[in-house]
Amino acid sequence: MSIDIIGAVDANRLYCAGSFTKLLTTYVSLSLLAEKYNLAEIIDDDNFFDMICVNPKSKEFLAIFQKIIGNKFSLHDICSYYAGLPYTFDLSDDELKSVEAGNPFKHHSIPDEDTFLDFCRTKITPVYTNRCKFHYSEISILFLGYLIEQIYDVKMEELYRKYILDKFELKNSYFSRKKIANVYSQDISDKYDYPSVAILDHGYFCYSNGYYTNLNDMKTLIENFLIAPVFQFMVDPKYARAASGKLMNGITIELRMVKDDILYGYEGLSYSGCNIWAYSTKYNQGYVTFNDSEEDAYTAIYDKFGYTTFDKAPDATQIVYLNFLKNYRAKIEEKDFPLEYQGNYHRVKINDKTLEDTFSIGKNAIVIRNPDEIKYPVVFVNNTYRIKGKDNVHGAKVGLYQANSGNKYMLYDGTLYKKIM
Repeated sequence: MSIDIIGAVDANRLYCAGSFTKLLTTYVSLSLLAEKYNLAEIIDDDNFFDMICVNPKSKEFLAIFQKIIGNKFSLHDICSYYAGLPYTFDLSDDELKSVEAGNPFKHHSIPDEDTFLDFCRTKITPVYTNRCKFHYSEISILFLGYLIEQIYDVKMEELYRKYILDKFELKNSYFSRKKIANVYSQDISDKYDYPSVAILDHGYFCYSNGYYTNLNDMKTLIENFLIAPVFQFMVDPKYARAASGKLMNGITIELRMVKDDILYGYEGLSYSGCNIWAYSTKYNQGYVTFNDSEEDAYTAIYDKFGYTTFDKAPDATQIVYLNFLKNYRAKIEEKDFPLEYQGNYHRVKINDKTLEDTFSIGKNAIVIRNPDEIKYPVVFVNNTYRIKGKDNVHGAKVGLYQANSGNKYMLYDGTLYKKIM
């Protein structure tokens, strides 16, 4: 079992690991729980969160999400992104005022606990009901990280130190709510529109974006993960649920198949760039790299295995999704966007670069980058405009906002666009 570093990047250069943090927050949370419970017995228990939330603060926080999701949910639902939670929060009034004042959009920086809890109560629009279909979600991991802290009166910094940094003797890796000094940073907001490329402190998004490391430490970490019981639980295919036609999501980790080979992997995009790794269980070999381009990074990794495509996700991983489709009852309407919101848009400033690309809202579609330019048909469900999915059900929310100045804005998956007047 070995991991090789590939590419020309300095293996000692400190970078922000971005969404790879989601996997790590899940790992340290499960490591703590594994000391108290049998993970296989609690993973699908709808009453588990109620059972462990014994103090008032954790009970109150859990109740917020049970109300949002509409019923009880399991650890498995949260960690496979099947709880119906959106990618991120809706736009707040203060964020809109800040953008109107000419400041960069800093949607991934929540400064204090009261604001975080208010966002949880008022700024989450669920995409689906619980146990539905895969929807990648920052909020799922924010829920898990914060709840574990409240239940066990422990800080995530301590859990990372105990279960990762000290345990695997990582000397140049950190978990931090604030941007680490000397971390490699670059403004790649001209290439990507995701909030994670904003150069800022992470605040309460630390649970999903607050890990800092280098390629040498990443190699050490993954090699140790491969023999760690909790990690083996996370990659067990029997807990996988389909994320797309050819991709499965284990317990917050991507799984792919090519005939008799199962591959583990994860990618993290941040203001440092894109880090990615993959491991072949057939060849007992993995690779990790860093690149400014997501597309180039994926090619570089999987070219090493000679894989250009992956097998269909097994039927067993799609049972929950197919059951969701069978019982889908949402009333989908064809409703044009209000005329005053139709037209061309510029993405608002994320860092220092001004993006000149033009995006648009049509009568019943939007055109954005994801990361390539794409046209999404839009439908109207439960008084909300939403992307129309390929399976003819609705998807994420398309939010429409008007500032006091009269300026019009569109928010989609954490990216904000301003209408060109």
